[in-house]
Amino acid sequence: MKVSVAALSLLILAITSAVHSQPTFNVIPSEIPESVNHPPTCCLKYHEKVLPRKLVVGYRQALNCYLPAIIFITKRKREICTNPNDDWVQEYIKDLRLPLRPSRRLA
Repeated sequence: MKVSVAALSLLILAITSAVHSQPTFNVIPSEIPESVNHPPTCCLKYHEKVLPRKLVVGYRQALNCYLPAIIFITKRKREICTNPNDDWVQEYIKDLRLPLRPSRRLA
């Protein structure tokens, strides 16, 4: 009986430490769409809707990734992945008041 309790305790400890050692950026809350970017900077999917221009404060380029993208940065510091071929995206990046931010390095 003591052996099985000890084995069970070790198993629970191993599972608990494995769960807590996972990086936090892999946990994506369900209310944040997939097009909201999380580190590293490459995008997995494009945001489908046009972002209101008044919410955008800057942008980054993620052009060397599997899915090339323009990443718009909002007032709330969210990074939204967009298709660089969309007309509205091209219009936004031509706006001289919208600063190009430096690209992040992939870790």
